[in-house]
Amino acid sequence: MYLTEVFFSNAGQQDCRQQADAVNQIVEQWRYNGQIIGREIPLFLARHEEENGIALRVTCPEQQSLLPDYNNLEVERALGLAEKCGVFLESFQIVADDLNSDVTAENSRPTWQLLYTTYLQSCSPLHSGDDLAPIPLYKQLKELPHLSMDLIKWQENWQACDQLQMNGSILERQALGEISSTESRLFKHGNYLANAIETHTGIPTYYYLYRCGGEDAEQEKNRRCPQCGKHWHLSQPIFDLFHFKCDHCRLLSNLSWNFL
Repeated sequence: MYLTEVFFSNAGQQDCRQQADAVNQIVEQWRYNGQIIGREIPLFLARHEEENGIALRVTCPEQQSLLPDYNNLEVERALGLAEKCGVFLESFQIVADDLNSDVTAENSRPTWQLLYTTYLQSCSPLHSGDDLAPIPLYKQLKELPHLSMDLIKWQENWQACDQLQMNGSILERQALGEISSTESRLFKHGNYLANAIETHTGIPTYYYLYRCGGEDAEQEKNRRCPQCGKHWHLSQPIFDLFHFKCDHCRLLSNLSWNFL
């Protein structure tokens, strides 16, 4: 991923706060479209090539993520509203390759893919089944902005639950249930999204079901798919992470962390 500096020129006389709000609306739509990653975006007054304006630094999955070709309708709408406030997107430049971030998938149409995230990740929740690299959402869901936004909201909820259960101080049991049970609202939401993405793209799309607990290692290996009851334990784990895979239900899971 790439640290990118973006510059908006200020051609109007409106209040600076109003213009900053307009830029923040663009940032929000870029995020929902997968063109930028993360929520804490520094925004500051700047001067570029003799022009005053507003600048920001964002993390993009690709060097070309902010090109107009990748904008969805909501991004274009936000840009249009900003222009009415006298704020125009003038330029963006790559500052550096972000060494702390994941490497974006080179192939945006893998043989299969999965919804997967953790509280530590800051990348697309849609990952390639070929190499586990994150796939920018705009590469697949540009025409469905409501689905892309819904996927980001699901990711936020999943990460919040993961953080709570890892902290282990409050709501640990409830949070763990949300990310590990097929009866949870979080699972039902994510499973719906995976099905919708597969319908739209034609790419088999799996859902990752977190696993923790269990009686013993042998019983854990013999557990069945929680939805169809079929055998789903793999002889070799995928990416040394997924020990269970059900092609019928489009589910993946890990061997309980208690026995790894």
